[in-house]
Amino acid sequence: MYFYLKEPKSTKDTLIYLIFYVKADKQNFKYSTGQKIHPENWDFQNRFPKVKRGGIGQKNKHISDILGQYKKTLENTIKDHESTNKRLSKNKLKEVFDDYFKYNKREFLEEETHIVSDAIQIFIDKKTKSKGVSKEWRNKYLNLKNKIILFDTYKRRQTLFSDLSTNWLDEYTGFLRELPELLKNKEYLNKARSLNIKLKLPKSSYNDNTLNRHVIYLFTFLNWVRDTYQNLDLAKIKNPVRDFESDDVHLTSDEIKNIEALNSLRPSLERVRDLFLIGVYSGQRFSDYSVFEKSDLQGDLIIKRSEKTERDSFIPLHEKLKTLLEKYNWELPLISSQKFNPHIREVCRKAGVLDEIKKINYIGNRKEISYYQKCDMVSSHTARRTFITLSSERGIPDHIIMKITGIRDPKTLTKYKKTNQQAVTDFMKQAWE
Repeated sequence: MYFYLKEPKSTKDTLIYLIFYVKADKQNFKYSTGQKIHPENWDFQNRFPKVKRGGIGQKNKHISDILGQYKKTLENTIKDHESTNKRLSKNKLKEVFDDYFKYNKREFLEEETHIVSDAIQIFIDKKTKSKGVSKEWRNKYLNLKNKIILFDTYKRRQTLFSDLSTNWLDEYTGFLRELPELLKNKEYLNKARSLNIKLKLPKSSYNDNTLNRHVIYLFTFLNWVRDTYQNLDLAKIKNPVRDFESDDVHLTSDEIKNIEALNSLRPSLERVRDLFLIGVYSGQRFSDYSVFEKSDLQGDLIIKRSEKTERDSFIPLHEKLKTLLEKYNWELPLISSQKFNPHIREVCRKAGVLDEIKKINYIGNRKEISYYQKCDMVSSHTARRTFITLSSERGIPDHIIMKITGIRDPKTLTKYKKTNQQAVTDFMKQAWE
């Protein structure tokens, strides 16, 4: 029995096969181990991965351990058949190896890997094949993969599953915090650009909420890979980044009335204003409320499947929403979110949405305080937050708001609610005067 490379002269990683001469069949039994190695890391004399130091050494050791399992399985199978005087054939060996290495006939992928960034791509590809994920979902995990590649480039070694620990995660999140500064180094910037990855390189530090979400995406992937390929103890890996309650704004009833009452807007601003109000009246994300179609209408409800979550929202076609949709004959103007945001801020400025807002940002152990005019903090997503907040203040039960918005988790709904100071004052007056 020995191992050999499928393409020994290859300039990239190649598959490792097991070969065993079966006397009963007078033929070689050939079986793919699913492991890949670069020929320069292969000991052709001993037919095993070379012993090396550093990251390559860890990778080679991992492969060696797996090849050892194949060798042991073959040796045990031979002993079992010899002790019972049974004939050992190629077909029987294949059956034994399939049972042991394909986990009860589960599909065994030759692209199975111990390199984290490669496994994320497998995760993306398999989920995409199911046709059940959105473009936004795919981009989210491509972003995760590419950031780990940036980290690996900085560390000059690939991250393996055996590297994963709380210490590794501390170092990785620390790298992401420092990434904007690292990119000022021309040597690292050139290396990052040479990777040809589709990732917008950050110009300012990620805040703790952004990093926390990124780590959560990482754990979602690790939970999948643990159930599929790897034996990971995720209980020992802790998320080092805490999120904080963000100072996202919503608009008050009076501010919405002022926006509704705006006259003599130039056509581009009028279209943005109308689209924003459709978002306020429906409670949907921009990706959904900007593409309402008449075919979505069933009776007095707009039933819209979210592009992000693939969940249905049930939106009552009340008079204000109906009037705006019919104004455009249900053929809403197409505006990108990048163009939409500066325009809606200009609309809000014209509507007098000028209160000073204090924004607190946490970046590791730093607390940053900034002051803005409220209009400059408004975005396409403010419409959804405004709908949820005003609906709650007006007494609409949470389960109805969740049905309209397509939110399933009450914790998510709570994050959207941004009760304003005037509402607190009004309720206190009603209770105590």
